[in-house]
Parts: sequence; C-alpha cells; structure tokens
Amino acid sequence: MSLRLQCVQTLKKILEEKVFFNTLKSDFKVQDTAFANKLVLTALRRKTAVDKLLSSILTKKIPNKDKILKYVLLAGSIEILYMDTPDYAAINEYVEISKKLTGKFSSSMVNAVLHKVALHKDDMKDKALFPKNFFEILKQDYTKSQISSMQQMLLIEPSIDISLKENPDLWAQKLNGILFENGSIRLSSMSSNLTFIDGYNEGSWWVQDLAASLPICFFEKLKDKKVLDVCAAPGGKTAQLLSKGALVTALDISAERLKTLNENITRLKLEKNLTTICADAEEYLDTSSELFDFILLDAPCSATGTFRKHPEVLHFKTLNDINKQAQIQKTLLEKSSHHLAPNGQLLYCTCSISKTEGEKQISEFLSSHQNFKLTPLSLKSLKQYNAKIIDKNVIDNQVLRTLPYHNKNEGGMDSFFAACLTHKN
Repeated sequence: MSLRLQCVQTLKKILEEKVFFNTLKSDFKVQDTAFANKLVLTALRRKTAVDKLLSSILTKKIPNKDKILKYVLLAGSIEILYMDTPDYAAINEYVEISKKLTGKFSSSMVNAVLHKVALHKDDMKDKALFPKNFFEILKQDYTKSQISSMQQMLLIEPSIDISLKENPDLWAQKLNGILFENGSIRLSSMSSNLTFIDGYNEGSWWVQDLAASLPICFFEKLKDKKVLDVCAAPGGKTAQLLSKGALVTALDISAERLKTLNENITRLKLEKNLTTICADAEEYLDTSSELFDFILLDAPCSATGTFRKHPEVLHFKTLNDINKQAQIQKTLLEKSSHHLAPNGQLLYCTCSISKTEGEKQISEFLSSHQNFKLTPLSLKSLKQYNAKIIDKNVIDNQVLRTLPYHNKNEGGMDSFFAACLTHKN
C-alpha cells in the first residue's frame, strides 16, 4: 500500500470509527511517520474549511458506494493547499489512488476537482472553521469573538512543551527552547523524536503541555504531604507532585496506562515516594477510609481543550458527551472530597474547554458543601523564573481557565481548567 493511500484509509478509519490517530501511528513505517503526521493532523484541523471548498466545487454528490473518494479528495486537497508537494505530483498521486479504489470514471472527477482546489491556495491559507457540533459546545460559554480567536489557533501547529525536574533556565539554553516563568520549556516542533532530545534518556524532563503544567505550580508546600492522585495516568502531574517531595498514591483504572506512568516515573528517577493502585476510582473511594493532605482529581473529561494537538475531538465530541462526563466528574468530586484531612486541599482539573466540566462543576459543588471553600489561585505563584510571562487572563475569578489563544505570540496552549477547594476544619 502506498503511503498516501494509507493516509486516506487512516482518515477514513479515524472519522468513521472514532479512533484516535495515536493508536494508528504504529501502522506506518518509521520513515513515513513525519509525512503521515503532517497530512493526517492537518486534515483533521482543516477538514471543515476544506469540505466547504470541496462542496462548492463538486457538481454531483459522491455516491455512497464510492464514499472513500471523500477522503481521497480531503487528503489531496490538504497536500495541495498546505504542504510542499508540487501540485502536479500531488494530483497525479491521488488520481492514481482513486483509479485503484473506484475506477477510471471517478479518477477523472478527482483530477478535475483537485485542479480547481489548487486555484484556491491564497484564500484558503488563513481559513479555519470549527465543525458544527464543536461550535455548539463552544457557544454555550464563549462569545463569537472568543470562538473566532480559538478557530485561528487551528492555523498554528502546536509545539512540544516539557517540564523539568530542576534547572529549567539552563535546559532552555541547552535545548534552544522558550522558557516560561513557571519553568516550562517550549521546544520548536511537534515532530521531534523525543528519545533523541538531550536529557530524555537521563530522565531530566517529561512532555507536558504548558497549560497542564500550571495547576501544580500553584502549590509549594507539598514536601512529605500525603497526596492522592485520582485518574493519574499517564503521569505528568504525578511527576510534578513527586518532584516537589510529595508522598503520592497514584490511582488509575487502566493497568496499561499505569504501566506507562510507572515507566515514565522510573525514567525520571522519581519512583521512591510513589505507590500505584490499579482500580476503578469510584470503587476505591467508596471502600477506602484513608485521608490525604492533598488530592489531585484530574477528572475524566471530553478532552475538548486539547483540540490542537488531538484534532479528532473536533469531529467526535458533542454536547451529549460533555453532559455525560459532567455526571462522572460530579460523582468523583463528591467521593474524593470525603478523603480529605481537615484543612486539606482538593485540586480539581479537566482538559475540557467546556465550563460545564469546569466552572459550573465547582460552583454546584460549593453551593451544596458548606464545609468547603474556594481557595483563590494567584498569578504570583507562577512567577518562578525571569522568563516569558504567562498571559494574566489564565486566572479568571480565582480559578485557572486557559484558552487556546493565551500566549498566542508564543504559539498558544491547550484549554485547561483548575480550581482549588479547601476543606474547612
């Protein structure tokens, strides 16, 4: 199978079977991964805008028996509009693919359509649109102007952010990265082979989006504190907790994900104060009587805040998904709260862009739990280094709410929510 045909088949599988690209990457040859990454992820980010263009060009609807051609046209359009392949080469490749898949008649259509697509490079360069279902999620909580700014972030390919055990200022120089004031470093590319980057094999750092790294930065006095990390895998925040000297019990339902967490923590040489438990969080919280000084609940969520790095969510997630996750979060928040020692703190986080899974969740909890109070999160806690300043708007009404266009000039960040609840004595 040719590389481009494999990309076409991969797009079909992702969009029809709701499979994440990460689970399919291993099907590609190592030398083909960079091309596949670029084509597939760009197609997922730009699909809605490109589909609109294709609809204006196509004179007839593609028959259901030949629906694979939708993905041929999508992949071909992406390569012509946003990649460096010469037009004639890309068109010839996808014409040949369509000929193999559906016959000569359809290949003539693909040839004609892709030639017309090539005429729209200038007006498509800065065009970005959210799918209808994703737009419906956003309009519940955000203005048209905010949504427009979020859409524009689809045009910026995200970078890799890393968190350091120590000396981030020195590592920023070593890796030629951007140092943020909280100690995160932004590398220049998403496609780097991590194992080849200096310091990876020595366990000096781990990959963690800037936004996801912020919540733990608000807490300094964690040394020797008993911490429960609920839904802990893959362990970025677990590593932060351990590097601050906490005694961490990491809980996750997935044995495979816990194995990854343990491997990561071992590579970082932080395993000394770690205990892992493979169990359903609700069942564990129901049966255990142990109390903790600090609980991190990185709750299962829609992951809609990660749409730039994982653009599949743009096409998978609906309001119904948001509401289902919110019920699970409500239950876990309630059950976790019973395991806090007096004056203990619970940090609730989600990588969702929906306020139903963030601000509204916390507001409802506080309205029915008089023995808890909201502890304000402060920007001062993030100012640990003389480096790139984090957008002051990430703190909104005493909670953390990052949005994709925060720190836009440095490449933006995931959307993330965090709030700290303190158990009154």
